[in-house]
Amino acid sequence: MRPYEETIERAAELVRMVIPKLAQAKLPINPINYALWYEYFLGRDKALMNSLDQLVKDTDCCASEAAENLFRLHILGVPTDRLEMIGGKVHSILDSTSDLLDNTSGHLEQFNREMTHTQAVLDEAVDPAEIRPLVTGLIKASESMITSNSELSQQLTIRSGEIERLKHEIETIRAEAALDPLTGVANRKTLQEAIVNALANQSSSQKRYVCLIMIDIDRFKVVNDNFGHLVGDRVLRYVAEVLTESVKGKDTVARFGGEEFCVVLPNTTPEGAQAVAENIRKTIEEARLRRGKDGTLLGKIT
Repeated sequence: MRPYEETIERAAELVRMVIPKLAQAKLPINPINYALWYEYFLGRDKALMNSLDQLVKDTDCCASEAAENLFRLHILGVPTDRLEMIGGKVHSILDSTSDLLDNTSGHLEQFNREMTHTQAVLDEAVDPAEIRPLVTGLIKASESMITSNSELSQQLTIRSGEIERLKHEIETIRAEAALDPLTGVANRKTLQEAIVNALANQSSSQKRYVCLIMIDIDRFKVVNDNFGHLVGDRVLRYVAEVLTESVKGKDTVARFGGEEFCVVLPNTTPEGAQAVAENIRKTIEEARLRRGKDGTLLGKIT
């Protein structure tokens, strides 16, 4: 999900722009529409702005489904087209599997009819010569059934592989939706889930701690103003990397928003959390980051 770093004054200004726009377009003031038009007036997502401008021109502007798709794509960052593609593939696999099963069922019914017919003829047969064509027919029917079952098994194996690939793609999308796109650490939604899960796993019979470290980069605006936002982004990624390397498996590193990060430490005492925080502080403070193109020192990051 996109970070929002506006001041209270700027956010209030945006409110005064969003609400009248929703009223003018006769749109319900719900969280999805509000978030879309808040982002619109921020002016940082040209694709979203163009999409909303086009929707306003339509008679059925910002219909609920269209708004939800735009919200998933531009606010949450979940690619709707990929989800729709996966849904289409799933439907295709189900349809083709159904056809395969219908085809196999037809072969089975034909085989059963052949067996019933053979049984009836055998019950009345008196001449051995009458048995030969029955045996030949049974052999052919059995071969056809074996071939049909073999084809079904092969096709089901192929479908199984396709389903596994789709499951992997869904997991990839789910992982992407849980991460901050700039730094690669957990986003705020995942942070909230990590805190809830850590507290839920607390045992009433055992004294276990859950600690939270809050990290804020000092004077980060100065870095952006003096060296540009691309350098500022590099600083954010560096801090995220230090945090990730400073924690263990069950800990969660997340970007809270802007230049603020959090670390959730389940089963960690306050003294242990303080040691982790101090190690992070010293590592970042001792770093000497330079601008790539000319090697200019950025100064201390604290």
